[in-house]
Amino acid sequence: MNPSHPPIPSDPRCLVAPKSSPWRTAVSVCLGLFALLASHPARAETTDGATLYRSLRDGGLGGGAVTVSHLVLHRDRVEIIFDGSFYFAAPVEGRILGAVFIGRGSLRATIPPESREAANVKRLLDADVVASDFRTAVLRFTDDTLDVIGAGRIPDPAPPSEAAKRWQSLAPDLLDSSGINLPARVLVSLMNNEQPGVFFAQLDGGKRGRFNFLFDPQCRLPTTHLGINAGEKGIIFQLTDAGDNEVWLAFHSLADYADRQSQFSDHFDLVDTGHYEMKIDVRDFSAPLRVEATLSLVARGDGARAIPFELNQHVDQSFLLIRQHKWLKATSARLADGVAATVIQEKGEVGLTVLLPAALSEGQRFALTFEEEGDYSYNPHSNTLYEYFPVSNEHWYPRHGVLNRSTYDLTFRHGSDYRVGAPGVLVDRAPDPAHPGETLTHWRMAIPVPLVSFAVAEYTPVVGVATRGKDTFPVEFYALPNRVKGDFVLAEMTNAVHFFSKLFGDYPFPTLRAVYHPRSFGQGFPGLLFLPAADLSNKRTFKFIAHETSHQWWGDVVTWRSYRDQWLSEGFADYSGLLYVGLRDSLEARLKLLSILRADLRVAPRSQTGMGEGQLATVGPLIYGHRLRTRESWDGYQALVYGKGALVLRMLHFLLTDQRTGEGQAFFDMMTDFVNRHRNRAASTEDFLAVANEHIVKTAMAQRLGIKNLDWFFRQWVYQSWFPSYRLDYAIERAADGSYLLRGTLQQGGVPASENWVMPLPVAMEFEGGKVARAIVVARGAAAPVELRLPAKPKRIELDPEMWILSSETSTHER
Repeated sequence: MNPSHPPIPSDPRCLVAPKSSPWRTAVSVCLGLFALLASHPARAETTDGATLYRSLRDGGLGGGAVTVSHLVLHRDRVEIIFDGSFYFAAPVEGRILGAVFIGRGSLRATIPPESREAANVKRLLDADVVASDFRTAVLRFTDDTLDVIGAGRIPDPAPPSEAAKRWQSLAPDLLDSSGINLPARVLVSLMNNEQPGVFFAQLDGGKRGRFNFLFDPQCRLPTTHLGINAGEKGIIFQLTDAGDNEVWLAFHSLADYADRQSQFSDHFDLVDTGHYEMKIDVRDFSAPLRVEATLSLVARGDGARAIPFELNQHVDQSFLLIRQHKWLKATSARLADGVAATVIQEKGEVGLTVLLPAALSEGQRFALTFEEEGDYSYNPHSNTLYEYFPVSNEHWYPRHGVLNRSTYDLTFRHGSDYRVGAPGVLVDRAPDPAHPGETLTHWRMAIPVPLVSFAVAEYTPVVGVATRGKDTFPVEFYALPNRVKGDFVLAEMTNAVHFFSKLFGDYPFPTLRAVYHPRSFGQGFPGLLFLPAADLSNKRTFKFIAHETSHQWWGDVVTWRSYRDQWLSEGFADYSGLLYVGLRDSLEARLKLLSILRADLRVAPRSQTGMGEGQLATVGPLIYGHRLRTRESWDGYQALVYGKGALVLRMLHFLLTDQRTGEGQAFFDMMTDFVNRHRNRAASTEDFLAVANEHIVKTAMAQRLGIKNLDWFFRQWVYQSWFPSYRLDYAIERAADGSYLLRGTLQQGGVPASENWVMPLPVAMEFEGGKVARAIVVARGAAAPVELRLPAKPKRIELDPEMWILSSETSTHER
């Protein structure tokens, strides 16, 4: 990096004093001290992290000023050019950690070598690079930014009011709009001596309006606040009118691209959480939720003193207003010996930070106890006050990292008329000897799982059993009277868990329990389902309950590795639901649901202002996860990660099926193998590909067609977003030996001509007497010849009648 250095400033205060003036000597000393601070930043050595945090949060400008001309600052692949004046933050422990710029500037970010990022920028910004001018910028940093922008800095006792206002408003505005506590992120970087440090810039006044650039080498804010946890360190994002932080560009560092490898964000986790011991007080549904959580922790490295935790996160940004009112505050934290730990948490903040009295050593084991409370109930029937559901089922207790696995002991204090639905085994339910009329219920999950949750209401348990080999285990549904048919839901859960146990391996947890909740969606926690009033006997209900039940395998036993791998959970669960419908209802019902999923991909995406352009299928690749939902494609995540993810898995099912016999056991062997290899761990798309590659080469189709691996398949269907169409044009001819020949052309549209897009498809042929034969034809490029020898003249020929292969349109035409 070779930044341009600014010229010597022409501030008139530097020109009026005579050479012999003592005043000039004083100025020279002052300039020397400023230069020393710029050249030799000091590590924060304070033992009082709370004081340091207050200085970072409340401190103003006063660190001097400098005027620059065409100063270039490179932060990885982002270039920022400044023409104007910087006004620096007052030093904190001798170190300047921020500045405000006023003048004219420009930002330009080149796209990393990933076509999907280029497509995302094109879709959102209608541009080939991320570029904008700006008039103001507010910077916070712990890296070497000061070395670049601070040369020639002079004292400035009175920065302009505009600069002071922008500085003071940055942190509160981020906190209010996004739950980001930027001073706390700077604090973590300082107290843990992060190398390299973090950089944040908010730019405003240009053609793109106000937007943000973050370069976080430890991936902390990208993970906790933007859901970007695949190891991307650079993020350019903007808060939209709808309250979403829309990511324009996310990228790994230049060093990562040069090495052709990077770490997932959890590589930078500071601690592992082995066990939670929690006491949850829900005695009064109108009172705040109170939780005492003791975490058994192990340090992953040396030197950490500030540990960030997740709390109050909400995956859906529509919870923005709820977060400002329904929020949990950590009132205290203490170590096992009773020594207090400082908690940094602002009102409305997403997450919190704990400051330890001493730095950790790698492998050090310690316990940390939090006490938290707040109005966190979701209760649409609050006038009755007989049910309690957390606002967010996932984010009601402190967690470090994403979906790290822990064991749990959960003890609830509640009214004696109520029941608690929670995961694991019911250890005890007994009257509270210290509080007459109240009950203590203790649940234990002894298998390490990524998440737990609960609900409390006047539940009536409906109890059954399911078989697992020679053993049985309880299946329960906690129903509310007059809300849902408990017997129906229990029967569907039991049927589904038996069905999936045969397909994917034995059910993995000691019990399967579901609770009614008053929302319109379902969730599948380990051993615990949240289900709405889904009790109509139809194909959609069958699929819905089966989908949530299958999450015990897809998402719970095997967790998705990063947001890029969410389709391994939701797409797999959606296809599992389709498989169940074919058994529970009919093959026709399954085909109907398949046709709906296809139709959903054909429509234009819904945008912030109405209907967008193109088709949902082409919004982006599966590995974009939740980033598929933008202001230009509100429905992109649901349609693609769920729907297309299911259809892609169905195509793999087809490729592993013996077309001569219709036997598809090889597919289920592959899925079971995937579960077993990654049991109680997170898996990536690449992990799944590795398992699929081992299984495909053993199949009859691979041996017949010469398929050596599935790299081509994943490249086409997972890493890209084309939406092909298929048309078979054919004629039947009589051969000299009396047999029949089908000759024709298999056309493939909607795919790039520059790529050798290949896809096998099934052809079904019906003959006299109801006889049916099947064959495989292979699409290659825009058009491929087809020739099949037939024993008789067929009555009807159809390309892919069972919709195995995803397409925008599949048709058959006899010439």
